[in-house]
Amino acid sequence: MPTPTHFSRYPVFPSESIFPIAHIPTVSLSKLQAGSDEESSRLYDACRKEGFLFLDLSESQQGERLLQYGGKMFDLIEKTLTLDQHTLEKYACDAPRSLIGYKRKGMLRVDDNTRDSIEVYTLSQDDIMGNIPPLSNPEPIEASRNDCRGFFETAFSVVRVLLGHLDKQLDLPPGTLAARCPLDKPSATSLRMLLSPAQPVKDPRRINFGGHTDIGIITLLFNVAGGLQVLPAGSDNVDENWRYIRPQPGCALINIADTLTEWTGGLLRSSLHRVMSPPGTQAQLPRQSLAYLVRAEKGATVQRLKGGSVIPPLGGGEEEDTRNVDSWAAWRAQVTTYNPYIA
Repeated sequence: MPTPTHFSRYPVFPSESIFPIAHIPTVSLSKLQAGSDEESSRLYDACRKEGFLFLDLSESQQGERLLQYGGKMFDLIEKTLTLDQHTLEKYACDAPRSLIGYKRKGMLRVDDNTRDSIEVYTLSQDDIMGNIPPLSNPEPIEASRNDCRGFFETAFSVVRVLLGHLDKQLDLPPGTLAARCPLDKPSATSLRMLLSPAQPVKDPRRINFGGHTDIGIITLLFNVAGGLQVLPAGSDNVDENWRYIRPQPGCALINIADTLTEWTGGLLRSSLHRVMSPPGTQAQLPRQSLAYLVRAEKGATVQRLKGGSVIPPLGGGEEEDTRNVDSWAAWRAQVTTYNPYIA
């Protein structure tokens, strides 16, 4: 998560007796970097059972650097998404063809058939890393290109540690997963900067973004105010079963996404989640969040990974899915409730 200064701006998360909380495992980045077999197993168990985990970034130079860049990106949310509407609309995304750029609130329907209330600016990794000719972004982002590059480089270096341990647990050759989403190859990997307005005290809780799973490989999330909810495995999709994820200082929230589930034959879990207005008095302040959404490089397929003893082979009657990740994502958008602005 961003710095303690960002946390100090919000009231504390309310009691679990009032707002039910999901119990999310915590895994230490420093222990993973030190090669701990126990921590590696804990990572794998969380990816299989919950599909979510807190990654403790403390006691790691890489983790502390990511926290610092996360704080800078949080400040960039405020500088960018509080620009006047006329200016932001100059950078409007060309959905559904492209999601890069600005999305105003109210463009999407959510689970209760109302409109979403989140503004989003999606920053392309390809743009910042120079994999494509530079795109035009609002002035605060253009003035912060070095910090944005630092965020992408550092976030990917942390994700690479996680993917390396998943290689080990899945009995794949070292570097298999990271090689499918390199920084220097074109992909749909992006950083989403999200801002939802304060909610008046008299209003009931609202759904800001409806239930969905992420379509990429893995997501790294920073948020300070609550509001993110997960539906526990095996639970019916009814309101009383959803659980809040309480943000933890010094941690990033990690979740497995659908492409990695496909590659592993369903071994790793991509969990249904949604974004509500923050709980309790936190709702009286605007809610900011960052989502680093790691997608496979252009041309990669969703074909199941082979070469190890852990990932199950195709069963009788199953056909190999050789679609590339882009065409598969387009197909999913048509046949599911997949929300492209999050995933």
